[in-house]
Amino acid sequence: MRVLYVGNFNEKSDGAHFYDSNRKLANGFTRNGHQVYQFSDRDIARSSSWFESRKFGIVPANIRLLETAKQFSPDLVVVGHSQQIFTRTLKQIKKAVPHVKIAVINVDAIWQPENVEKIMARADVADATFVTTAGTGLDQFARKNNVVSFFPNVVDKSIDIYRAFENEAPTCRLFYGMGNAAADSERFRVANQLLETFPRGEVDIRGIHGRPGISGITYMNRLATSRMGLNLSRQEGLDEPLYSSDRMAQYMGNGLLTLIHRRVGFDQIFKEDEMAFYEDFDDLIKKVAYFNAHDDEAREIAKNGWRRSFEIFNEQLVAKYITEVTFREPLSEDYQWPTKLHTV
Repeated sequence: MRVLYVGNFNEKSDGAHFYDSNRKLANGFTRNGHQVYQFSDRDIARSSSWFESRKFGIVPANIRLLETAKQFSPDLVVVGHSQQIFTRTLKQIKKAVPHVKIAVINVDAIWQPENVEKIMARADVADATFVTTAGTGLDQFARKNNVVSFFPNVVDKSIDIYRAFENEAPTCRLFYGMGNAAADSERFRVANQLLETFPRGEVDIRGIHGRPGISGITYMNRLATSRMGLNLSRQEGLDEPLYSSDRMAQYMGNGLLTLIHRRVGFDQIFKEDEMAFYEDFDDLIKKVAYFNAHDDEAREIAKNGWRRSFEIFNEQLVAKYITEVTFREPLSEDYQWPTKLHTV
């Protein structure tokens, strides 16, 4: 099968985001035996204008995508977060390549109104839509010819290569990387509480108090030298279950003991000896202190979670699931995440 993968492959960042979920999924399709042609919409838009302006390159990028589809004749178009691409261009692709199926993937939370709008914009043209949030909130995106499903963030054996649990002397006990948090946000308060409770040398929190985020190999090396990772997203688990940013896959895939609030719902998928679930933020502090004092147990849970994440969330399984749902094929695996199809 030929797969045209449209998404942001971050060529502009010169490799700083080589662990991006688009690359992992593209690898999954390739390892499942498919040819994958990557179309990085933002980069192509920039390169298609005189002054490398993405704004002025949007129309040329859409023209080039349509021409690429005509030349490549894909069986499947995977559409990631590619806001430079007009929905009408996807409709034109369906007309030009009548046999093609379109799978839309979205890795942002659906409590964000702007993200709901993005998914809605593709709802009528998609054959299937996949979102890293589960629950009834997905019903709104279903159409007669568009089924909607949850899908998990992906681990990839060629990208997530570290085994932090093997490190006997990590330089960081707890790592938490986030975007710049608002001062009145839950994340800001929790981060401050952690910094006040534990020595600064043991806790590395990025995106607060002038501590910039890190990326590229610097980020991956930090994961490799950390014992625990806090997976706390904005407004997680309040209405929509199982939402997490891709940091969860990055933490677990590289062997960190991953701490996550029980309200998110991943205790439906992982066992108590595979992740560290906390009930509230006082419990989080207690859990961090406990695992600081019981490092062997922390390493064992991290190892179990690492093994489990590669068993059930690996790039080939997730790519296979996307293929089977989009083409309305029977599921060939006992997938360990919610596989309910939201339909009308």
